[in-house]
Amino acid sequence: MAKNYFSLIRISILFIACFSPLLLQAQNAKAKNSTFAGNFNFSIGLGSNFYSKSNLQFSGSGYDFSLDDVALWQNSPAFSMPDFSKLLSNQYNISVGYNIRRGVNLSLGIDRLKYGIKPGQTVFLNGYVSSEMDTVSNLSGQYTNELINLDSARIQFGSDVGMSYVSIELNLMQNLYRTKRRNFVVNAIYGIGAGVLHTNSTFNFGGFEESKSSLSGFGVNANAGLRFEFFKYFYLQPNLSAAFLDQIGVYTHQNAAKNKVSHFFGAFNTTISAGVIVYLKSKKDCDCPVWN
Repeated sequence: MAKNYFSLIRISILFIACFSPLLLQAQNAKAKNSTFAGNFNFSIGLGSNFYSKSNLQFSGSGYDFSLDDVALWQNSPAFSMPDFSKLLSNQYNISVGYNIRRGVNLSLGIDRLKYGIKPGQTVFLNGYVSSEMDTVSNLSGQYTNELINLDSARIQFGSDVGMSYVSIELNLMQNLYRTKRRNFVVNAIYGIGAGVLHTNSTFNFGGFEESKSSLSGFGVNANAGLRFEFFKYFYLQPNLSAAFLDQIGVYTHQNAAKNKVSHFFGAFNTTISAGVIVYLKSKKDCDCPVWN
């Protein structure tokens, strides 16, 4: 864990070095307030996720059944540093924001998540499996509240490669603390968002493995965090968010449009991001309101 945080610090330093030439061009402004209208911000961060239980509905050629009260888990290390050789399989978050007015920020974000069915659990099976479908655990026929062990049945589903939550957020910013010259500022950030889900799924059942990438659903979220700003341009932001995600159709097979998984679940996300602020407008050397 400590190694991952040191790696994040190294990335932050590189991040600052890359953006410094752009930011120094804006030094002509007498005062800089990150909450003013017209400012951009960009951040990249790492996170850890926790998921609620869910009822998963599986449908396809030769089967139509549900697994009820299934525990989901993050099937990758928390706050793990990105593997740039496998960019699409990393877990991370990226956000680009713009202050549409003072203290109001509109942002576009991508949260790359990984989740799957937690191993070793026994759940209820309801539905139908054709006699020729399952050659591993020999599930066949109609089932009602049948207890099965998912490891023994060799049933597994998840987004091992990754699921992307692409969202638009509206956030409010409130100043909590600042030094006289604004070289250190603490702002509270809180808001709501909504977006779409794109999932790279893997489904193991009946001795076969299916996988497909598809636009799979939508979600809504609420978040709150603190933005610690340094020298007017750079910040670190720890953040907490909660989301409700509706996977209305995660397709699992390249050539079978009927094969899909659907379920609804909650996600709790903790992140820490490093970012920069770009000032596009100069302001007078005060925080006075501007009267039109």
